[in-house]
Amino acid sequence: MGFTTYKNVANPHVTIHRDGCNQIKKHGGQHQYSQGNYEYHETYAAAKTFAESTHLPVRDCFFCKPRLMK
Repeated sequence: MGFTTYKNVANPHVTIHRDGCNQIKKHGGQHQYSQGNYEYHETYAAAKTFAESTHLPVRDCFFCKPRLMK
């Protein structure tokens, strides 16, 4: 299982999701990894490192709780 980061440009922050999170599917991002604001990562640590490199606030998805799956 991988992880996906979503970089929100309208409300500047990055959210880390478990791959396949219903929130990503709900907002149409399921097929948009590596396009625009969605990035796929093999591990939680890689997702966290990427998110922190944006210098935006970082959040874990409230619904899928990716930190619990590292």
